[in-house]
Amino acid sequence: MSANTSGGISQCSGPDDLLLTETVLAKTLDRHGNTASDRLNQRLLMADGLLNAMDLITPAADSRRQRIAIVSLLFNWPSTGGGIVHTAELAQFLSAARYEVCHFFAVYEPWSIGCVSESLPYNTCGLIFTDDSWNRDAIEARFREAIRGFSPDATIVTDSWNSKAILARAVSEFPYYIRLAAMECLCPLNNVRLLVDGGGRIRQCRKSQLSTRDACLNCVEQNARSSGALHADERQLAGFAEPEFGAELQNVFANAAGILVVNPLIGALCEPYARDVYVIPSGFDRKRFENLPDRCGPRLKTRILFAGLISEFMKGFHVIFEACAELWVERQDFELVATADAVGPSAPFLSFAGWKSQEDLPGLMAECDLVVVPTVAQEALGRTAVEAMGASKPVVASRIGGLPFTVVEGVTGLLFEPGNAQELCLCLNRLLDDPRLAESLGRNGRERFLAFHTWDQILESHYKPLFTALRSVQ
Repeated sequence: MSANTSGGISQCSGPDDLLLTETVLAKTLDRHGNTASDRLNQRLLMADGLLNAMDLITPAADSRRQRIAIVSLLFNWPSTGGGIVHTAELAQFLSAARYEVCHFFAVYEPWSIGCVSESLPYNTCGLIFTDDSWNRDAIEARFREAIRGFSPDATIVTDSWNSKAILARAVSEFPYYIRLAAMECLCPLNNVRLLVDGGGRIRQCRKSQLSTRDACLNCVEQNARSSGALHADERQLAGFAEPEFGAELQNVFANAAGILVVNPLIGALCEPYARDVYVIPSGFDRKRFENLPDRCGPRLKTRILFAGLISEFMKGFHVIFEACAELWVERQDFELVATADAVGPSAPFLSFAGWKSQEDLPGLMAECDLVVVPTVAQEALGRTAVEAMGASKPVVASRIGGLPFTVVEGVTGLLFEPGNAQELCLCLNRLLDDPRLAESLGRNGRERFLAFHTWDQILESHYKPLFTALRSVQ
């Protein structure tokens, strides 16, 4: 499909579905022979003996492939951001499940968004914006026109923060779901309700701008510098500081067919303001975790993996570093492996594996013995923890945000108080002393990964029932 409206040329692409006869046949049957070109294709296929007359019987109306639009403002590909990876894989696996999917996203060079340097295995439509058209009204109008051209049965609004209200208004002619990858819309500062004072002391905020709008306004005013330029620019674009913003945000939540959240805590914050809330964990491609190499060589030292940005304070590298330094005083039978280049702190127990792509990370996990997720922020899921489970590794994680729902304490891993290096040290010491426990946790984690976190399970347990229920009321 394509769209060309004022403000820029739309870049639309999709897999070539005319290369194979079998695909042409499927395409023809999907359209039920409603156009002259379809009927011609059917007659040609019949002449070649590839289509029987019985196949021309029009299926029941409800057998039409459902059209699902996915709408993003802040999207790039490739990406290591968990929310964006989820969006791309959601579109990919919905397409593979025979939904008709198109992913609409903004392209705006000054913000470096909409940059797609690798092909995506599903239909996309990038809406190009210029400086003149990069404003709320123009963005809403462009997305509305593009969505009208696709005429979806449902739309998922994602990959945006406070600007979700803009996208939701743009698609409001059709049933829409708002997906929260973290606490965007709830925490306008940094999406994770993390506050750090001048002395580096951490404070976990418990407020939500849906219910405590004035407090969140004051918080952003006092702490805006800590949240980064893109957060500041996005708040300004969304009109966050304007008096009517709070009511508009509540309105798009109330009018949504549902709010999709990653864990029950976020769901509870949204429930008073939403028609329905659905807890749907992020999905993972199980193929990434198949045929992984066995741990190479003799186990002279237990390898502890930190997979994240060591420079990003909220990821908690400073916590695992302090815990390992304390543990090193007592024993030297372990190694801390960080996914970073050899820069920053150095220690006899620390080694660097370099940054790893989504494709390479499971292989590195397979070569390690346990994975630590020492975040100090209220992360919604903890993708690294799920990936470790997929690789059959025990997880040691902070007891915060969605991690207690992802990591079952004593079953798939161990939990510790966020920021408490001493308690983390005790957890590591316990697993170093008890390899059988570590192996059991890893084995249980793999079973839980297969049962609850693969895309097969996510689609069957969540998205398919969601869209089937929507069809029944349309």
